[in-house]
Amino acid sequence: MGKKIKILFAGEAIYTLQTIYKGWDSFSMGRYFEHGGAFIKALNEHSIDFDYCPTNKVTEEFPWTLEEMKKYDVIVVSDVGSNTFLISQRTMNGERTPNRLKLIEQYVQEGGGFLMWGGYLSFTGLHGKAFFKRTPIEKLLPVELMETDDRVEVPEGFLPRITEPGHPILKDIPSEWEGWFLSYNRLIPKKGSAVIAVIEEYDNDPFLVAWNYGKGRSLASAVDCAHHGAAPSFLQWEYTSALYANMVKWCAREL
Repeated sequence: MGKKIKILFAGEAIYTLQTIYKGWDSFSMGRYFEHGGAFIKALNEHSIDFDYCPTNKVTEEFPWTLEEMKKYDVIVVSDVGSNTFLISQRTMNGERTPNRLKLIEQYVQEGGGFLMWGGYLSFTGLHGKAFFKRTPIEKLLPVELMETDDRVEVPEGFLPRITEPGHPILKDIPSEWEGWFLSYNRLIPKKGSAVIAVIEEYDNDPFLVAWNYGKGRSLASAVDCAHHGAAPSFLQWEYTSALYANMVKWCAREL
């Protein structure tokens, strides 16, 4: 049995503000949602220890030093744009602070694991707003990023085609998946990366791409770990939890 894995999971939280109009009158309602439940469930079911930093806390509470980052075997980022890491309150006050994207790149270079899930604020993202293009995160990822909006909406749904069935991430995962995905980020595999699965109906765009970076490992998932990228039909599949755990274990060099 391997060591106890500890990860930092950042993202998958949103605030919404709804304004309702009734004739002359209107009122607003604010709501808060956390969408990483399926991923957190997988971590709990497979005894993977984690700290969760919701999107709204990343700006101030995500680790500021390499030493803090090295407390974790894997850093997982899902639906958090680059601005949220780069622009803190201290930045707005004119203070100098560490560039946490540079620190993450160094963390992986020196042996850490990194996983980025797809989403509207991952990779390049909706209207380019995630904007990890030409940042240290693109450098460590096994994929190159699009210059503009990289989303592909697939309302008809799709399932990936496995291209590397022997990859450790697919250990004990059947080749025929159940459920469907409804959106993904278009990514370009880098030379030397392992394309584990592709989206056959869409020019074999990569679905899951992995590589070693320095002493560490990096994994890019073109789909979100939650809806609408991953539909409930997939999130409720009996093997989804094991797949999510395998992804983290591979990044931590436990597979």
